[in-house]
Amino acid sequence: MVVDTQYATITTADLINILKRSCDGIGMALAVEKGESYKCGKKIIVFDLDGTLIDQEIIEELAKAAGVLEEVRAITRLAMEGKMDFRKALEERVGLLKGLPASKMDDIRASIKVPLNVQDLVRHLKDLGFTIGIVTGGFDFVANSVGSILGADYVFSNRLSLKDGKLTGQVEGEMVGPEAKLKAIKKISDDMGVGLESCVAVGDGANDLFMIESVGLGIGFKAKMVVKERAPGVINTDDMKVLLALIGCIDLKNDVVNRI
Repeated sequence: MVVDTQYATITTADLINILKRSCDGIGMALAVEKGESYKCGKKIIVFDLDGTLIDQEIIEELAKAAGVLEEVRAITRLAMEGKMDFRKALEERVGLLKGLPASKMDDIRASIKVPLNVQDLVRHLKDLGFTIGIVTGGFDFVANSVGSILGADYVFSNRLSLKDGKLTGQVEGEMVGPEAKLKAIKKISDDMGVGLESCVAVGDGANDLFMIESVGLGIGFKAKMVVKERAPGVINTDDMKVLLALIGCIDLKNDVVNRI
């Protein structure tokens, strides 16, 4: 059978993916949202940490200090592309850090810089009345620091286990992975008395997909391919202000912030 592609039917999903792919090379952003979700208005926004709010991947900074950077990077790559279970990947990477002095954590925390455009974005969102959350599979010693700098209302993260001033190679308590990220957003939305349709989630890796696909508007920020293909929204530019436009809070042409 020969099909004349000129007249082949293009589904809505096909069209959206064509548009999203067109954003890759020219630094654009795109978001597709159901009308009911858009009309209800957004009240909560949650961010992944590593690679989203900050440029660094903290586990790689720890791995560098422990001399196992390449081993950890290989596992991270598989997990972020959705080719390895997040929980297993985190356990293996943290296991490689066993014996690292806790003082290295202090050094890493001191080296982290929150980009000014991120600080400006969060300040705008807070001025507009948004509740801000950080929901990360990364670690509390950085997440809490960044949360304090940004004035985040909620921070959910993992805690590295310590003994005698060194890492044990384990994570304490319940591990914050894909399912736990969504659970964290539900906790925030329940506290605020709104549904998930009033939430925005922003992340870059496969472990963010649960939350990205479950809220009113999920956005992949400079995301891995598996996220680009499935996220309703994509941002392929460093200009975080674009996020305000995607959620209907800014007129980029006139640079005016207003809640639509």
